[in-house]
Amino acid sequence: MAMFNNNYLKGTFSPKHPEKCLNLNGRVQGHPITFRSSYEKIMANWLDLNNNILEWGSEITEIPYFSQIDGKSHRYITDFQFTCKTKDGELEKWLIEVKPSSQVPRLDECGQIIFPKLEPTARGKLNQKRIDRWQEYCNVLKKNHEKWTAARDWCRRNGFKFKVVTDVELGLTHK
Repeated sequence: MAMFNNNYLKGTFSPKHPEKCLNLNGRVQGHPITFRSSYEKIMANWLDLNNNILEWGSEITEIPYFSQIDGKSHRYITDFQFTCKTKDGELEKWLIEVKPSSQVPRLDECGQIIFPKLEPTARGKLNQKRIDRWQEYCNVLKKNHEKWTAARDWCRRNGFKFKVVTDVELGLTHK
């Protein structure tokens, strides 16, 4: 369950093509382009340099969702929003979430999360630390599933597409 890392790269991104960036010239002007991982920095760079991306923004779309974990309403701010021109010349609007593949829940044929097994230590024991860590991991999977379900619904209603981009798609990890 090696999925938590407190040493993520964080910073502010400076685009080479600021005219395309909604954070600098659009409806959220003045909101900096923030990356909270090296994966997000790679994605921001791709959006900035890709000629088919007409406009893009970082952390500009907010989606309400309800969490079964704590029984409360929350707001989910997606990592990126962009508009691109397809090979057919059509325009598409996208919301993108960038996550390590370890934080993407696997789903069964009914769309339910397949949770990992709670494995004992090498000595065959289950201690409280291991149980707490497993529960924390399961809650991350639940929370992401809740957020992304809300995002897909929002996208259907607003003419967007939604995708979770992982380290695998970025070519940083092999699955």
